[in-house]
Amino acid sequence: MNLKELKKYKTRRLNLYMQLFFLGVSAATPTQDRNLSSFALRLDSGEILLFDAGEDVQRRFEAAKLKFNTPTTILISHLHGDHILGLAGLLFRFHLNERTAPLRIIGPYGIASFLLSHYHFVGLKAIKYPLTLIEVQYPKIDTLPDQMMLTHYNYFLSENIHRHVIQHSFNDIFVNKDYRIKGMWMDHSVPTLGFRFEEADLDGKFDPDRALELKIPKGRLWGIMQDGQNIELNGLTIDPVKERVVTEKRPGRIIAYSADTAVCPELIELAKNATVFVCESTYAYLDEDLAKEKLHLSSKMAAEAAKEANVKQLILTHFSSRYKNIGTLEEEAKEIFQNTRAAKDLMTFEIKLD
Repeated sequence: MNLKELKKYKTRRLNLYMQLFFLGVSAATPTQDRNLSSFALRLDSGEILLFDAGEDVQRRFEAAKLKFNTPTTILISHLHGDHILGLAGLLFRFHLNERTAPLRIIGPYGIASFLLSHYHFVGLKAIKYPLTLIEVQYPKIDTLPDQMMLTHYNYFLSENIHRHVIQHSFNDIFVNKDYRIKGMWMDHSVPTLGFRFEEADLDGKFDPDRALELKIPKGRLWGIMQDGQNIELNGLTIDPVKERVVTEKRPGRIIAYSADTAVCPELIELAKNATVFVCESTYAYLDEDLAKEKLHLSSKMAAEAAKEANVKQLILTHFSSRYKNIGTLEEEAKEIFQNTRAAKDLMTFEIKLD
């Protein structure tokens, strides 16, 4: 069997090259080296999930060589400016690039109001690509719009823009055959979602040498076994798992993201057993009192959460502009959770399979 054929059966239906691209890691205000909050998860299929959209995200999107015309979901954690002000610019850039691929935006209730003015006054009304907008209703306050606002929202909708409001506390907010996205409410000064991406279970590892040892001809039967299904050969039923041709299905990878938050039980639940936990680390340890006052995390608070949640990899982001050297925050976190990295603008991180 040649290398190309071997790779085909070993990588079937696996996102081997799932990658994170950090587009901005600064909190509140940008610095010379750090743009405002945003990072992208790119799947092997080419699909992109963009988490938050700080100011000027469109240029970082281009610098990271992310494609402007591929299926994309944008997840907005909350409506503070450093997490959303780049959204309209990115949507308009999609339009200028003659985007045709579908776009989905998910965020807290109120994001439609934010986009409404841009829709009418700065050119978003001209967009042609299919856009679905999902607003997640905060369960603790009554935020249902009155009839006049409903009228405005109806005006906002077009044949290309579809808006849905979902009641949500702790449930899935989006599910397809490849992954699910959960949203959990964090503890911050405005309704703020933490997001949890859970990849669907993955096919087991296929052993072509074992298949040949059992005299199973390559081709259609190999594909059936890769799906974990029994095959019939020469009057015998062959279970690929029992015969060690294919391993058991493997749990998919989990990427958790917490933007602005104080320490809370939901933070630990969000990050539980995550493959990668991307977490805000606005303040250094010496400024921890300020972190508590502002409902944010310090480097050590983020590390303690990662340790309690049993995550594999912690990546810190959302650093206050007061810190020139974020390496210091990384070292503080490593004292508690060794497998920590401080993100930098345009840093990439590959999320490998076990």
